[in-house]
Amino acid sequence: MSETVVGYIRLSQDGKSLDRQARDIETYAAENGLDVVEIYNEGRRASGFDSERPEYQKLLARIKDDVDAVVVPNLSRLSRDRKERLRLLLDLDRAGVELHSFELGRPVDLDDDWELVQQSIQATTDDVEKRKEIERSKRATAERLAEGYDHGRPPFGLSFDEDGQYWVPGDRFHDALDVIKARERGLSWRDVAEDTGVPKDTARRVYDRRERYRQEAN
Repeated sequence: MSETVVGYIRLSQDGKSLDRQARDIETYAAENGLDVVEIYNEGRRASGFDSERPEYQKLLARIKDDVDAVVVPNLSRLSRDRKERLRLLLDLDRAGVELHSFELGRPVDLDDDWELVQQSIQATTDDVEKRKEIERSKRATAERLAEGYDHGRPPFGLSFDEDGQYWVPGDRFHDALDVIKARERGLSWRDVAEDTGVPKDTARRVYDRRERYRQEAN
């Protein structure tokens, strides 16, 4: 009887792209004679500390039903929280579901005492390092705000200056100005999008920031 194998991928802020993660799973599966029937894709900016992620919850439900093996690019994709990851590893082991890691190049064997120790240490290390990274990012953002610098991804039509401190007009800045003018003429968002070539949702965000765009235009 053939086995039911699924995969799981997630991208928070950095790291391998989702496409690359999916390819890693497919490569591992092909090399190990596994037929992956579905890959649960959590998408971008899904925190590994959030156990309520939609696709992760679907994976957990599937595990209780008809899954024989799970393949992931690396174990940190499943969870950054050490307790949640160890709990999942033990649940998979009790359910007889194999967990394969592309990074490890093999399945996790929790019947091996040393493997259990290693995974406990790795889960704790990943947890602590990620929390430190988050805290550093928060401090850096707070410092930028205190200095009056812009932070985060520049809005449509803006880009960082050469020093990486302030948003300045960039590609399609004039399109952003056209969005503002079109909306102020009373055009619907659909007409704004058709006239400017800027998608409706993006056009709404541009208009919400219209004072900033006018500031840069002056």
